[in-house]
Amino acid sequence: MAAGEFLWKNWAEVVAFMFLIIGFLVAISLESAAFVYIVIFLSGVLAGRYYFSKIRKQPLFPFFLIIIGLLIGYVIGSFNANRVIVVLLFFSGWVASHYIHKKGYIRI
Repeated sequence: MAAGEFLWKNWAEVVAFMFLIIGFLVAISLESAAFVYIVIFLSGVLAGRYYFSKIRKQPLFPFFLIIIGLLIGYVIGSFNANRVIVVLLFFSGWVASHYIHKKGYIRI
């Protein structure tokens, strides 16, 4: 199998792995737990916005795979923060963003 064919067939896994590495690097570069919490909450907000905009238009499995890759990398790299709080803040940001978009406070 050629490299191009591999990337074409497995693009979601490749992107998820890249996001895992990016999440890890971002988390270890932040030295304060407060910054770790702020960044992961904002990442959840962005994920919720993207999910709301694509919910009926595209397949969601690749999106979830990529987001879970980012979250796992971020959790692994968050040495200075409580990992349970990191996961809770991510999903809190996701739910808050989805609710705000659904109510029409922010339009896409």
